[in-house]
Amino acid sequence: MDEFGNLPEEVICHILSFLTTKEAALTSVLSKRWLNLWKLVPNIDIDDSVFLYPEEGKREREGILQCFMDFVDKLLALQGDSPIDRFSLKCETGIDKDRVNGWICNVLRRGVSDLELSLDYSGYDSDSDEIYCLPEELFESKTLVDLKLRSEEYGVNWWRGGEYTCLPLLKTLEIDAEWITCDELEMFLPAFPVLEELYLADKKWLWNETVSSSSLRKLTIYASGFESYLNPESISFDTPSLVYLEYSDFVAADYPKVNLTNLVEAHIRLMVTEGQVNLIRAPNDEDDGFLRLRNVWKLISGIRNVQKLFFTADALEVLSLCCESMPVFNNLKFLCIKSDKERGWQAMPVLLRNCPHLETLVFEV
Repeated sequence: MDEFGNLPEEVICHILSFLTTKEAALTSVLSKRWLNLWKLVPNIDIDDSVFLYPEEGKREREGILQCFMDFVDKLLALQGDSPIDRFSLKCETGIDKDRVNGWICNVLRRGVSDLELSLDYSGYDSDSDEIYCLPEELFESKTLVDLKLRSEEYGVNWWRGGEYTCLPLLKTLEIDAEWITCDELEMFLPAFPVLEELYLADKKWLWNETVSSSSLRKLTIYASGFESYLNPESISFDTPSLVYLEYSDFVAADYPKVNLTNLVEAHIRLMVTEGQVNLIRAPNDEDDGFLRLRNVWKLISGIRNVQKLFFTADALEVLSLCCESMPVFNNLKFLCIKSDKERGWQAMPVLLRNCPHLETLVFEV
Protein backbone atom coordinates (compact mmCIF):
# COMPACT_ATOMS: atom_id res chain seq x y z
CA MET A 1 0.00 0.00 0.00
CA ASP A 2 2.95 2.36 0.76
CA GLU A 3 4.32 1.99 -2.78
CA PHE A 4 0.85 2.58 -4.23
CA GLY A 5 0.26 5.52 -1.89
CA ASN A 6 3.51 7.17 -3.00
CA LEU A 7 2.24 7.57 -6.53
CA PRO A 8 1.47 11.15 -7.71
CA GLU A 9 -2.07 12.34 -7.00
CA GLU A 10 -2.80 12.58 -10.74
CA VAL A 11 -1.98 8.89 -11.20
CA ILE A 12 -4.04 7.81 -8.18
CA CYS A 13 -7.02 9.85 -9.39
CA HIS A 14 -6.72 8.23 -12.81
CA ILE A 15 -6.78 4.78 -11.19
CA LEU A 16 -9.79 5.75 -9.05
CA SER A 17 -11.62 6.91 -12.19
CA PHE A 18 -12.10 3.22 -13.12
CA LEU A 19 -14.16 2.68 -9.93
CA THR A 20 -17.72 3.71 -9.20
CA THR A 21 -18.07 6.84 -7.07
CA LYS A 22 -19.21 4.69 -4.15
CA GLU A 23 -16.12 2.48 -4.42
CA ALA A 24 -13.81 5.48 -4.81
CA ALA A 25 -15.37 7.15 -1.75
CA LEU A 26 -14.58 4.08 0.38
CA THR A 27 -10.84 4.70 -0.15
CA SER A 28 -11.13 7.81 2.05
CA VAL A 29 -10.70 5.60 5.14
CA LEU A 30 -7.19 4.47 4.12
CA SER A 31 -5.31 7.52 5.45
CA LYS A 32 -5.43 11.28 5.77
CA ARG A 33 -3.87 11.62 2.32
CA TRP A 34 -6.68 9.55 0.79
CA LEU A 35 -9.43 11.48 2.57
CA ASN A 36 -10.16 13.82 -0.32
CA LEU A 37 -8.45 12.18 -3.30
CA TRP A 38 -11.65 10.49 -4.49
CA LYS A 39 -13.33 13.90 -4.76
CA LEU A 40 -10.82 14.94 -7.44
CA VAL A 41 -11.65 12.07 -9.81
CA PRO A 42 -12.88 13.45 -13.19
CA ASN A 43 -15.40 10.60 -13.58
CA ILE A 44 -18.57 10.39 -11.46
CA ASP A 45 -20.79 7.29 -11.32
CA ILE A 46 -23.91 7.74 -9.16
CA ASP A 47 -26.51 4.99 -8.71
CA ASP A 48 -29.21 5.57 -6.09
CA SER A 49 -29.92 1.81 -5.88
CA VAL A 50 -26.50 1.07 -4.42
CA PHE A 51 -26.14 4.14 -2.21
CA LEU A 52 -24.33 3.13 0.98
CA TYR A 53 -25.16 -0.55 1.58
CA PRO A 54 -28.11 -1.90 -0.44
CA GLU A 55 -30.74 -3.57 1.69
CA GLU A 56 -34.28 -4.71 0.93
CA GLY A 57 -36.69 -1.92 1.76
CA LYS A 58 -33.91 0.59 2.47
CA ARG A 59 -35.12 2.93 -0.27
CA GLU A 60 -38.44 3.35 1.53
CA ARG A 61 -36.76 4.10 4.86
CA GLU A 62 -37.49 7.63 6.07
CA GLY A 63 -34.71 10.07 5.22
CA ILE A 64 -32.62 7.75 3.03
CA LEU A 65 -33.49 9.51 -0.25
CA GLN A 66 -32.77 12.87 1.35
CA CYS A 67 -29.42 11.52 2.55
CA PHE A 68 -28.60 10.37 -0.98
CA MET A 69 -29.44 13.76 -2.50
CA ASP A 70 -27.39 15.57 0.16
CA PHE A 71 -24.44 13.28 -0.65
CA VAL A 72 -24.53 14.19 -4.36
CA ASP A 73 -24.95 17.90 -3.57
CA LYS A 74 -21.94 17.81 -1.27
CA LEU A 75 -19.80 15.86 -3.74
CA LEU A 76 -20.44 18.32 -6.57
CA ALA A 77 -19.90 21.31 -4.26
CA LEU A 78 -16.53 19.93 -3.07
CA GLN A 79 -15.37 19.53 -6.67
CA GLY A 80 -16.11 23.17 -7.42
CA ASP A 81 -15.43 24.11 -11.02
CA SER A 82 -12.87 21.36 -11.68
CA PRO A 83 -13.19 19.79 -15.16
CA ILE A 84 -15.14 16.55 -15.47
CA ASP A 85 -14.91 13.96 -18.25
CA ARG A 86 -17.73 11.50 -17.54
CA PHE A 87 -20.93 11.67 -15.49
CA SER A 88 -23.21 8.65 -15.03
CA LEU A 89 -26.42 9.04 -13.04
CA LYS A 90 -29.11 6.47 -12.28
CA CYS A 91 -32.20 7.61 -10.38
CA GLU A 92 -35.75 6.38 -9.86
CA THR A 93 -38.96 8.14 -8.89
CA GLY A 94 -38.61 9.72 -5.46
CA ILE A 95 -35.45 11.73 -6.17
CA ASP A 96 -36.24 15.43 -6.55
CA LYS A 97 -36.28 16.20 -10.27
CA ASP A 98 -35.18 19.82 -9.89
CA ARG A 99 -32.11 18.69 -7.97
CA VAL A 100 -31.37 16.07 -10.63
CA ASN A 101 -31.51 18.74 -13.33
CA GLY A 102 -29.25 20.90 -11.16
CA TRP A 103 -26.67 18.09 -11.04
CA ILE A 104 -26.85 17.69 -14.82
CA CYS A 105 -26.37 21.43 -15.36
CA ASN A 106 -23.43 21.41 -12.92
CA VAL A 107 -21.44 18.87 -14.95
CA LEU A 108 -22.44 20.50 -18.24
CA ARG A 109 -20.96 23.81 -17.04
CA ARG A 110 -17.76 21.93 -16.18
CA GLY A 111 -17.34 20.60 -19.71
CA VAL A 112 -18.52 17.00 -19.40
CA SER A 113 -18.00 15.04 -22.63
CA ASP A 114 -19.54 11.66 -21.72
CA LEU A 115 -23.00 11.80 -20.13
CA GLU A 116 -25.11 8.77 -19.22
CA LEU A 117 -28.54 9.25 -17.60
CA SER A 118 -30.84 6.44 -16.50
CA LEU A 119 -33.90 8.22 -15.12
CA ASP A 120 -36.99 6.16 -14.35
CA TYR A 121 -39.42 8.97 -13.67
CA SER A 122 -43.16 8.65 -14.14
CA GLY A 123 -44.61 10.77 -16.92
CA TYR A 124 -46.25 13.36 -14.69
CA ASP A 125 -45.17 15.18 -11.56
CA SER A 126 -47.78 14.67 -8.82
CA ASP A 127 -47.46 18.28 -7.62
CA SER A 128 -47.28 20.28 -10.84
CA ASP A 129 -48.96 17.70 -13.13
CA GLU A 130 -46.28 18.40 -15.75
CA ILE A 131 -44.22 16.00 -17.81
CA TYR A 132 -40.64 15.75 -16.58
CA CYS A 133 -38.20 17.30 -19.04
CA LEU A 134 -34.44 17.26 -19.08
CA PRO A 135 -32.79 20.70 -18.71
CA GLU A 136 -32.46 22.89 -21.77
CA GLU A 137 -28.69 23.19 -21.26
CA LEU A 138 -28.33 19.51 -22.15
CA PHE A 139 -29.46 20.12 -25.74
CA GLU A 140 -27.16 23.08 -26.32
CA SER A 141 -23.90 21.64 -24.99
CA LYS A 142 -20.69 22.51 -26.82
CA THR A 143 -18.68 19.72 -25.12
CA LEU A 144 -20.81 16.56 -25.23
CA VAL A 145 -19.33 13.77 -27.33
CA ASP A 146 -21.26 10.75 -25.99
CA LEU A 147 -24.85 10.94 -24.70
CA LYS A 148 -26.91 8.01 -23.40
CA LEU A 149 -30.48 8.42 -22.14
CA ARG A 150 -32.29 5.43 -20.63
CA SER A 151 -35.61 4.81 -18.92
CA GLU A 152 -36.65 1.21 -18.28
CA GLU A 153 -40.27 1.97 -17.31
CA TYR A 154 -41.04 5.37 -18.81
CA GLY A 155 -40.14 7.55 -21.77
CA VAL A 156 -37.77 10.27 -22.88
CA ASN A 157 -39.01 13.70 -23.96
CA TRP A 158 -36.53 15.51 -26.16
CA TRP A 159 -36.62 19.19 -25.20
CA ARG A 160 -38.60 21.44 -27.56
CA GLY A 161 -37.89 19.24 -30.56
CA GLY A 162 -34.87 18.79 -32.80
CA GLU A 163 -34.96 22.22 -34.44
CA TYR A 164 -33.79 23.85 -31.19
CA THR A 165 -31.01 21.34 -30.49
CA CYS A 166 -27.34 22.07 -31.20
CA LEU A 167 -24.73 19.50 -30.14
CA PRO A 168 -21.82 20.21 -32.50
CA LEU A 169 -19.36 17.64 -31.05
CA LEU A 170 -21.76 14.75 -30.38
CA LYS A 171 -20.58 11.49 -31.96
CA THR A 172 -22.69 8.92 -30.10
CA LEU A 173 -26.38 9.25 -29.20
CA GLU A 174 -28.23 6.40 -27.51
CA ILE A 175 -31.85 6.65 -26.37
CA ASP A 176 -33.39 3.53 -24.87
CA ALA A 177 -36.83 3.98 -23.31
CA GLU A 178 -40.42 2.77 -23.35
CA TRP A 179 -41.11 5.58 -25.80
CA ILE A 180 -39.23 8.48 -27.36
CA THR A 181 -40.75 11.79 -28.40
CA CYS A 182 -38.82 14.08 -30.72
CA ASP A 183 -39.32 15.82 -34.04
CA GLU A 184 -39.13 14.02 -37.36
CA LEU A 185 -35.64 12.59 -37.83
CA GLU A 186 -35.19 14.70 -40.95
CA MET A 187 -35.33 17.81 -38.70
CA PHE A 188 -33.69 16.12 -35.71
CA LEU A 189 -30.43 14.78 -37.17
CA PRO A 190 -28.99 18.06 -38.59
CA ALA A 191 -28.46 19.16 -34.97
CA PHE A 192 -25.65 16.57 -34.77
CA PRO A 193 -23.28 17.40 -37.67
CA VAL A 194 -20.57 14.86 -36.70
CA LEU A 195 -22.81 12.08 -35.31
CA GLU A 196 -21.37 8.62 -36.02
CA GLU A 197 -23.53 6.26 -33.92
CA LEU A 198 -27.28 6.49 -33.32
CA TYR A 199 -29.34 4.05 -31.23
CA LEU A 200 -33.10 4.60 -30.83
CA ALA A 201 -35.45 2.27 -28.96
CA ASP A 202 -38.41 2.49 -28.73
CA LYS A 203 -39.02 4.99 -31.55
CA LYS A 204 -42.57 5.68 -32.66
CA TRP A 205 -42.39 6.84 -36.27
CA LEU A 206 -44.52 9.56 -37.71
CA TRP A 207 -46.27 8.79 -41.00
CA ASN A 208 -43.23 9.62 -43.11
CA GLU A 209 -39.63 9.53 -41.88
CA THR A 210 -36.24 10.11 -43.47
CA VAL A 211 -32.98 9.15 -41.79
CA SER A 212 -30.50 11.49 -43.43
CA SER A 213 -26.89 11.97 -42.30
CA SER A 214 -23.58 12.11 -44.16
CA SER A 215 -21.53 11.30 -41.02
CA LEU A 216 -23.54 8.41 -39.56
CA ARG A 217 -21.66 5.08 -39.56
CA LYS A 218 -23.70 2.92 -37.18
CA LEU A 219 -27.50 3.01 -36.92
CA THR A 220 -29.79 0.98 -34.69
CA ILE A 221 -33.54 1.64 -34.70
CA TYR A 222 -36.22 -0.36 -32.92
CA ALA A 223 -39.58 1.05 -33.99
CA SER A 224 -42.99 -0.08 -32.82
CA GLY A 225 -45.71 1.99 -34.45
CA PHE A 226 -48.81 3.38 -32.72
CA GLU A 227 -51.98 1.64 -31.57
CA SER A 228 -53.97 3.41 -34.30
CA TYR A 229 -51.52 2.34 -37.02
CA LEU A 230 -48.53 0.01 -37.04
CA ASN A 231 -47.10 0.34 -40.53
CA PRO A 232 -45.51 3.71 -41.41
CA GLU A 233 -46.32 5.32 -44.75
CA SER A 234 -42.73 5.69 -45.89
CA ILE A 235 -39.22 5.25 -44.51
CA SER A 236 -36.12 6.53 -46.31
CA PHE A 237 -32.43 6.04 -45.53
CA ASP A 238 -30.01 8.62 -46.93
CA THR A 239 -26.87 7.55 -45.08
CA PRO A 240 -24.04 6.99 -47.58
CA SER A 241 -21.34 6.51 -44.87
CA LEU A 242 -23.29 3.89 -42.92
CA VAL A 243 -21.45 0.57 -42.42
CA TYR A 244 -23.74 -1.06 -39.81
CA LEU A 245 -27.55 -1.13 -39.76
CA GLU A 246 -29.85 -2.79 -37.25
CA TYR A 247 -33.45 -2.09 -38.21
CA SER A 248 -36.55 -3.45 -36.49
CA ASP A 249 -39.93 -2.21 -37.67
CA PHE A 250 -43.27 -3.07 -39.19
CA VAL A 251 -43.13 -3.06 -42.99
CA ALA A 252 -43.56 0.44 -44.41
CA ALA A 253 -45.88 1.13 -47.31
CA ASP A 254 -42.92 2.51 -49.27
CA TYR A 255 -39.15 3.02 -49.12
CA PRO A 256 -38.67 5.94 -51.55
CA LYS A 257 -34.91 6.36 -50.99
CA VAL A 258 -32.41 3.78 -49.72
CA ASN A 259 -28.88 5.16 -50.02
CA LEU A 260 -26.72 2.59 -48.22
CA THR A 261 -23.89 2.16 -50.69
CA ASN A 262 -21.15 1.46 -48.10
CA LEU A 263 -23.15 -0.83 -45.83
CA VAL A 264 -21.14 -3.83 -44.58
CA GLU A 265 -23.47 -5.46 -42.03
CA ALA A 266 -27.27 -5.41 -41.79
CA HIS A 267 -29.72 -6.90 -39.28
CA ILE A 268 -33.23 -6.70 -40.75
CA ARG A 269 -36.09 -7.47 -38.36
CA LEU A 270 -39.21 -6.65 -40.35
CA MET A 271 -42.44 -7.47 -38.54
CA VAL A 272 -45.82 -8.52 -39.95
CA THR A 273 -49.26 -9.13 -38.48
CA GLU A 274 -51.09 -12.42 -39.03
CA GLY A 275 -53.41 -10.65 -41.44
CA GLN A 276 -50.43 -9.52 -43.49
CA VAL A 277 -48.99 -13.05 -43.48
CA ASN A 278 -52.25 -14.24 -45.02
CA LEU A 279 -51.94 -11.56 -47.73
CA ILE A 280 -48.36 -12.62 -48.48
CA ARG A 281 -49.37 -16.25 -48.85
CA ALA A 282 -52.47 -15.49 -50.94
CA PRO A 283 -51.34 -12.66 -53.28
CA ASN A 284 -54.05 -10.32 -54.50
CA ASP A 285 -52.99 -7.50 -56.83
CA GLU A 286 -56.31 -5.77 -56.22
CA ASP A 287 -55.73 -5.57 -52.46
CA ASP A 288 -54.20 -2.22 -51.45
CA GLY A 289 -52.60 -3.75 -48.36
CA PHE A 290 -50.82 -6.37 -50.45
CA LEU A 291 -49.54 -3.80 -52.95
CA ARG A 292 -48.09 -1.71 -50.11
CA LEU A 293 -46.26 -4.70 -48.63
CA ARG A 294 -44.68 -5.46 -51.97
CA ASN A 295 -42.66 -2.22 -51.92
CA VAL A 296 -40.29 -3.86 -49.46
CA TRP A 297 -38.16 -4.85 -52.48
CA LYS A 298 -36.79 -1.27 -52.49
CA LEU A 299 -35.33 -1.73 -49.02
CA ILE A 300 -33.85 -5.14 -49.89
CA SER A 301 -32.32 -3.77 -53.09
CA GLY A 302 -30.76 -0.93 -51.11
CA ILE A 303 -28.77 -3.32 -48.90
CA ARG A 304 -27.39 -5.46 -51.74
CA ASN A 305 -23.75 -4.46 -51.07
CA VAL A 306 -23.57 -5.96 -47.58
CA GLN A 307 -21.02 -8.59 -46.54
CA LYS A 308 -22.93 -9.86 -43.48
CA LEU A 309 -26.71 -10.16 -43.43
CA PHE A 310 -29.18 -11.25 -40.73
CA PHE A 311 -32.89 -11.90 -41.39
CA THR A 312 -35.61 -12.77 -38.88
CA ALA A 313 -38.36 -15.25 -39.72
CA ASP A 314 -40.87 -12.46 -40.36
CA ALA A 315 -38.40 -10.71 -42.66
CA LEU A 316 -37.86 -13.93 -44.62
CA GLU A 317 -41.64 -14.30 -44.98
CA VAL A 318 -41.89 -10.78 -46.42
CA LEU A 319 -38.94 -11.52 -48.68
CA SER A 320 -41.10 -13.96 -50.60
CA LEU A 321 -42.70 -10.89 -52.18
CA CYS A 322 -39.31 -10.02 -53.70
CA CYS A 323 -38.59 -13.27 -55.53
CA GLU A 324 -38.91 -11.67 -58.96
CA SER A 325 -37.03 -8.50 -57.96
CA MET A 326 -34.44 -10.08 -55.65
CA PRO A 327 -31.10 -8.25 -56.00
CA VAL A 328 -27.82 -10.10 -56.42
CA PHE A 329 -25.75 -9.90 -53.23
CA ASN A 330 -22.31 -10.03 -54.85
CA ASN A 331 -20.42 -9.11 -51.66
CA LEU A 332 -22.35 -11.31 -49.24
CA LYS A 333 -20.19 -13.87 -47.44
CA PHE A 334 -22.18 -14.47 -44.23
CA LEU A 335 -25.94 -15.05 -44.03
CA CYS A 336 -27.91 -15.80 -40.85
CA ILE A 337 -31.59 -16.75 -40.83
CA LYS A 338 -33.63 -16.94 -37.63
CA SER A 339 -36.35 -19.51 -38.25
CA ASP A 340 -39.84 -19.96 -36.87
CA LYS A 341 -42.14 -22.91 -37.61
CA GLU A 342 -45.03 -20.49 -38.18
CA ARG A 343 -43.24 -18.64 -40.98
CA GLY A 344 -42.56 -19.63 -44.58
CA TRP A 345 -39.31 -20.32 -46.45
CA GLN A 346 -40.50 -19.61 -50.01
CA ALA A 347 -37.84 -16.92 -50.57
CA MET A 348 -34.90 -19.08 -49.48
CA PRO A 349 -34.04 -20.79 -52.82
CA VAL A 350 -34.07 -17.49 -54.69
CA LEU A 351 -32.06 -15.76 -51.98
CA LEU A 352 -29.36 -18.44 -52.05
CA ARG A 353 -29.12 -18.37 -55.84
CA ASN A 354 -28.52 -14.62 -55.62
CA CYS A 355 -25.60 -14.94 -53.17
CA PRO A 356 -22.88 -16.25 -55.52
CA HIS A 357 -19.99 -15.74 -53.07
CA LEU A 358 -21.66 -16.91 -49.85
CA GLU A 359 -19.24 -18.73 -47.52
CA THR A 360 -21.21 -19.17 -44.30
CA LEU A 361 -24.90 -19.95 -43.79
CA VAL A 362 -26.34 -20.05 -40.24
CA PHE A 363 -29.83 -21.10 -39.16
CA GLU A 364 -30.97 -20.01 -35.69
CA VAL A 365 -34.00 -21.62 -34.08
